Order: sequence, then structure tokens, then C-alpha cells
Amino acid sequence: MTPAGAQPGVLDGYDILILDAGYKQSLAAARSLGRAGLRVAMGECFVECDPALPVLAFRSRYSSCNVVLPSYAADPDAFASAVLDFVREHPTRVVLPTGDGVISALAPHRNRFDALGCVLALAPNGALEIATDKDRTLEVARKLGIDQPKTMRIDSLSEMPAMLAAFSFPFVLKPAVSWTGRSDHRLLPMEVVDRDEAADVTQGILAAGSSVLAQEWACGCREGVTLFIVDGEVRAACAHVAYRTHPPLGGASVMRESIPVPADIFAPAVRLAQAIGLEGVCEVEFRRDAAGRPLLMEINPRLAGTIENAVHSGVDFPRLIWQWAVGLPVDRVDGYRSGVRTHWLHGELRWLRDNYRRAGRPDSVPRGQAFWTFASDLVRTRHYDCFDRRDPGPFMAELRNTATSILKSRNPRAPATYLPGKEH
Repeated sequence: MTPAGAQPGVLDGYDILILDAGYKQSLAAARSLGRAGLRVAMGECFVECDPALPVLAFRSRYSSCNVVLPSYAADPDAFASAVLDFVREHPTRVVLPTGDGVISALAPHRNRFDALGCVLALAPNGALEIATDKDRTLEVARKLGIDQPKTMRIDSLSEMPAMLAAFSFPFVLKPAVSWTGRSDHRLLPMEVVDRDEAADVTQGILAAGSSVLAQEWACGCREGVTLFIVDGEVRAACAHVAYRTHPPLGGASVMRESIPVPADIFAPAVRLAQAIGLEGVCEVEFRRDAAGRPLLMEINPRLAGTIENAVHSGVDFPRLIWQWAVGLPVDRVDGYRSGVRTHWLHGELRWLRDNYRRAGRPDSVPRGQAFWTFASDLVRTRHYDCFDRRDPGPFMAELRNTATSILKSRNPRAPATYLPGKEH
């Protein structure tokens, strides 16, 4: 563990340590809480970030201390011990993880944080175990009568013939658990268009330690609602529609807009979160089918990358997390601005590149249309992820990361690199 960037002459303690400093939602949380006058430390372990490139939140004026931690992928217990050591050496009231891998590494050690007088700002462990397992989440939703895509669970390659007989191409293959601890990256859903692709993707997910969920492909719009729940009661909600994502199927949204909460997703989202027992923040994602019916995709029991859109729309979820974690009265947010658009420029350029390569596949658009849509949205969108005139460092870091990504994409011999800023 290597603390860096601490300011001399101040108390050696922090109000909150926000982990996954390379994620945009972590940066949004740091800015929100830093502007509120809290002393913020940021942590990163470079599992999904290139250590040669700047980390977004490490460049923020609101980070009083940047902490480099061991890899949770290589040794989750060593990672957890390093976070606990930091809290012990620098008394910290709250630790906020925002990524699946970090949550998986820290949740088993919740009692050790409690013993240090520090709150791990996460839902109860039992609820996390259900929410981070898509198969278990869908089972709860089935019992509640919540619509979802036709789904089949696959636990071995021997079940592939039954899967191929049950689904027509294209269909979707996704991991039951995105973070298994046996892979150095988060597992993502993939669409498949033929038997060879289905075999390759199934084998890859199984080898990474997760069961596979085969699902029918829904072609409609992607909508989600972020909830904040205290003692089973919804204190705040904010909905969005994601126009484009990277990766194109079920990835991080690169262009999204706040919308009034659709009644046909709000009610099932609340029932699902309450049935699972989630507390604090969560995001429930849906995708509509060709008839416009919303189908449940997943529930994320953490801050998601769309949180900046909610903050711009008037729902400051990071502030609610702080209130909830330290036992303050949690504000009730009864409304927000709809029609607020936020744009992730780095992700949009990756979407353009991938769309060009994926011509004719599900969720792709004609190349000319893709470029025109991108160009017109540059003009129409007021808010850009990572950009803040009062805190320019992270945006400058993302520009450097984007330039590096472009240069590497032009060099076919360069290794593929994850760049900081990815939202989940």
C-alpha cells in the first residue's frame, strides 16, 4: 500500500476512502463529497487500469490522498488487509467500493471494518450475494412475476445442444456472475450469431469460473432506474435511457438521458430490490422487446457509471450514501430534471470504432449513420463525463488516455489495454 499526495499539516484521517479510482462513478462521488467539505482519499489497484496512464480520480482536486493498493484479482485477502491497514493508520469513517471485484474482496471482511469504527458502504452481505448473481436475481424476479427474457442456465459444454435447440440466432450469452476471482477482468455479456461463436463464448465464460445464462435477444431501448433505499423505503429514484453503450451489448452507456421514471419499470424495480433486501444505492436495468415490454436484465447493488447523469439531473446519490453510512437523516428526493443528457466522449470513440468493425451484427448501425449521430450529439449535449471546469485534472487525464487508445488502435502489434474511466 503506497499513500501519495497527502496534504501536509492536516489531521491524518479521512471522512471517506473511495475505491476503484479509475471508474467514473468514483470520480463523481469524490467531487460530490469533496464539494460538501469532506476529506476524501482515493484508492486504486490497477486490475483494470494501465499503471502507465493517469488514474482519473487521482488527478482530482478533491482527493486529499491517493492510495495504491495490491491487486484484488491476484490476492483478494491481501487487498482487503491493505485497505484495513489504511483505515487503521489513517482513521476513516466510511469506505466506498464501486466495482464488483472490490466488493467481492471486501464484503467478507465487513466485521473487521466495524471493529475499526469504519462503515463499509454496501448493502447487507446476504443481499449482495443475490444481486451479484444474475441467475439468483432472475429466480427472485420470476417468483415476483417480473418479466424477463427467456433464459437457460448452462453449467457445462455438454448442455450446448439443448441450448442451441432452445434459441434462435442471434441470442445472448452472459455470465451468471461478472466477477469470479478466477479471471483478471470483469466478464461481460456477448451476442452470438452462429454455433461457433456460441461454443467459443460459452467455453470462455465457463473457464473463467461462472455458469452461463443463455437469453433471447431483446432489440428495444435500454432503460434503468437508480434507487436509494433506507429500511425498505425508497428515498430517491432517477431513471435514464441509454442510447449507446460500449461494449455495444449491455456495456457501459456512452450517451444517456434522464427520463421521468416509467411506471412499468419503477414498480418491478422496487419490488425486486425490496425482495432481495438491498439497502443504499442500486441500479435496476431493463431492455424492451420488439413489442415495447420491459424485460429485466440485472440489478447492480452499487454506484453505477450513470450516476453522473443523476447528479446533473438533481439527485446526488453520493451525498445520500454518506448520510446513510454515518447515520445521518437521509434526504428524501421527490423529483429531478428530465431531459438531461450526459456524454462519455472516450467511450463514444470506442463505440464508433467497434461499430465500424461490427457492421451487420445485432445493435450495430450503418457506419455513416453512426458518425452523423456521434457528431450531432457532440453539439446537442451539454454535460460530458469527467469534465468539470472547477476540477480540470481528470478530464485532461482522460484526454491523454483517449489519445493513447487511438494510437494503440492504429498499431496492430500493440497489446490491448483497458483505459481508466470505464463505467459499470
